[in-house]
Amino acid sequence: MITLPSLKYVVLKEYDVVRGKCVIEIDSSGRAPEADFKMINKDEMFTFRDIPALDAYGKSIPYYCEVTVTKDHQFGVSYKIYDNKTRKLILTGK
Repeated sequence: MITLPSLKYVVLKEYDVVRGKCVIEIDSSGRAPEADFKMINKDEMFTFRDIPALDAYGKSIPYYCEVTVTKDHQFGVSYKIYDNKTRKLILTGK
């Protein structure tokens, strides 16, 4: 669900980028898989739908993530997932 302020930020394309270590939890029980990006040490979480499969995921597998979000940090717009050690780009999506 998008709040009215978040919708304003999407329409006006006013975004922030949240960067840092993250863990990704994928729930594939519904029609389309959903992924929760939990930002370590930032106490923020963002959810995306239709994410392709990762080789490994879960609480014990950290990645480096760049998540583009609305200015109020309520709605994820896009993401980039990098290898935590090498910073090699693994996956991007919206």
